[in-house]
Amino acid sequence: MAKMNTNGNAYTIIYASVMVVIVAFLLAFVASALKPTQDANVALDTKKQILSALNIRDLDNAAAEAKYNEVITSGELDSPTLTANVDGEEKLIIAVKGAGLWGPLWGWISINKDGETVYGTFFNHESETAGLGARIKEQWFQDGFKGKKIYQDGQVALGVYKQGKAPATLPADYYVDAVTGATLTSNGVNDMIQKCLNDNQAAIEAFKK
Repeated sequence: MAKMNTNGNAYTIIYASVMVVIVAFLLAFVASALKPTQDANVALDTKKQILSALNIRDLDNAAAEAKYNEVITSGELDSPTLTANVDGEEKLIIAVKGAGLWGPLWGWISINKDGETVYGTFFNHESETAGLGARIKEQWFQDGFKGKKIYQDGQVALGVYKQGKAPATLPADYYVDAVTGATLTSNGVNDMIQKCLNDNQAAIEAFKK
């Protein structure tokens, strides 16, 4: 039997093909083996974000899992709305999704039982500019929504406006100031909030009753 020429093109092509198949198989195996752990980590991070919208923050993993199971009374992680009981008070949590300057925005808004005021918020982003649009993830920005009113004359009015640019007819307890230097990201948060609250207005009304 003739020995294959290891310096020839045929050998190089066969060797490369075999190596590609082996590496692809190993990568697929590792990805499959790690998927349950990755899914669990994503779910835990989502639970922490929802808890943040309920003003429950800075918990380790075990404490966050336990607290989530304690306070959430209905809804799944991918549900548009969830309900919670925090210190004996019912809260409605609404998932919000939108677009920023460079990519997706998302988060949650929790609403008091009156259906009219914000209890807490959490916002996140995929690729907004560090030090500018990325600051929507910081607690100081999210805390600005606490106690803000949602409806004016039956319409969703809660929003985010550049300082001095809010409608003259809109009192200050209906909006927060935009992040300085991040107008487009702030506009994205504003649009996201108003669209998702409008889309879930029936759920808010049902929660009030």
